Amino acid sequence: MDGIVGLGHFCETHGPCVILATQRCKEEPQQYPHNLTVPWCESCQSIDLDQSLVSKDESTCYVTTRTPLQQDLAFLLKQAAVRSLSCEETSKEGGTMYFGDNERGHVLSHTFALQDSLARGFHRKYSILILMRDKIHLLNCWPVLTKNIKEISSDLQSKAAEVNGVEQIQCPQRAVRQAQGSPNNPSRSLSQLTGEPAVFAHLHMWFTWLLSVESVVEKPSHAPEIPVSCSPAPLRSLFKQMDREVFRKVCYCVLTGIRMEAEDPEVLQVFQQLLPNKWSLPKSGEVCKLKKIEEKWMVEWSGCLPPKLPKLQTLTEEALQNDNLPEVALQPYLTGVILHWRNVARSLSWISTPNQELFQSLGVQKFDLPLLAYWTAQCRNELKA
Repeated sequence: MDGIVGLGHFCETHGPCVILATQRCKEEPQQYPHNLTVPWCESCQSIDLDQSLVSKDESTCYVTTRTPLQQDLAFLLKQAAVRSLSCEETSKEGGTMYFGDNERGHVLSHTFALQDSLARGFHRKYSILILMRDKIHLLNCWPVLTKNIKEISSDLQSKAAEVNGVEQIQCPQRAVRQAQGSPNNPSRSLSQLTGEPAVFAHLHMWFTWLLSVESVVEKPSHAPEIPVSCSPAPLRSLFKQMDREVFRKVCYCVLTGIRMEAEDPEVLQVFQQLLPNKWSLPKSGEVCKLKKIEEKWMVEWSGCLPPKLPKLQTLTEEALQNDNLPEVALQPYLTGVILHWRNVARSLSWISTPNQELFQSLGVQKFDLPLLAYWTAQCRNELKA
């Protein structure tokens, strides 16, 4: 993960400041760090300006210093610490938030408080900052980052609470404050607050892990195309123009694989929208001819309609004649119905001899078989292609 992980602290003397920063480098830096004036007191102490903590893997170094190695990044992280600790607050107890822009970088900030019997208000305020240039990547990583930085802060809080509990037993500070006022030198470092001398080395390892983990792999998405292209407006128009018997015969022949002929090929294309894309049309066998004579549609077909039509055709007719179903809803409805029966046909195409129990589980009735005979064959051709 490309970015910088930092630890910010609100010092009672110097205000918001960065006391630790971890970043990735191709190789171990030879110069530490830039000439940047940073606050320095017991509370702000972490590691010296000329020191660094370094971890390496096969191709990358993870370097922790008092401030980022580059002066421009140090300035941006300093700004982020100021906003996190004094401006962008979610609640008094702290919390996780996002802020930033393309100029100052995008920041994930988690503020938290550590108990300190010598501090004003008996607590000290810290924040873990993750600074990135890429907003999308930062927000994509949000779940795993927030989960782990909360664990880091909770670990620090539990250690500080343990130290504070021992101090309060030995010398309750609330009574001392009431009698004597504030202590003369309340500043203490994070290692003193947590009772962990190597706390900054541990933070280096935590921050290194955050930068090394690849929780989200961003790849271009190639969603499969929906194998149905149904435009309901021309289909509904033909439904209203044609006699019901003519429409039903044409629709039945198209859905069951009977060869169609028409003087206007575009009319057939409207009906063929009820078939999944790229299906081969029959080129032999009986023919159903569609003609328009004196503005009236006529059909010539030696066959006859069955007493009960396939369920797909019934649902299509019901949707087309439902004036309360607008075209914006009709299109996804018909697409879903066609895809359903395509999936039924595909399931049947995988089985050589389907039985009645399978038909029943798929919701197939006897009047659906003429349609499925054609559709199943088409699905088998798709599998071979």
